[in-house]
Amino acid sequence: MNQHQQKLHKKNEDTLTENYFAVSVLRDFILPDLLDKDTVELLYWAGKNLSRQLILDMDSLPELFQKAGFGKLEISKQTPKSYIYTLTGPEVVQRFDTNNDDPEFSLETGIIAETVEKTIAAYCLGTYTVNSKAKSVSIKIQIDRN
Repeated sequence: MNQHQQKLHKKNEDTLTENYFAVSVLRDFILPDLLDKDTVELLYWAGKNLSRQLILDMDSLPELFQKAGFGKLEISKQTPKSYIYTLTGPEVVQRFDTNNDDPEFSLETGIIAETVEKTIAAYCLGTYTVNSKAKSVSIKIQIDRN
């Protein structure tokens, strides 16, 4: 990649996706207002259901996340009992800025949990941890092979 291509690539990585605004309005303002205290749980299950409808596999997750305006998704660690994903990018930074360093990522966690569950054919439970300082999210998918 030449220097000009690298600058364009970097600019694209730092620019919010076109889909970000629509996604942000729905998930950060409208849905929490409607769902109130049930927002986290309902968005998690909505994410699991969405994964089922989209017929995703683990390899397609990063592309889906980019297209949907969720951010850049990468597997950061894999063990026999869990997968840990990291979610970063300008969309994630914007969500931290909009939500006073306390954004929720239940929808994304549900999508990943169900997709991993379908891909490896074992029950999975997802949880997430936000890193306000780095403005990133760690999503842990715990595998139950019993």
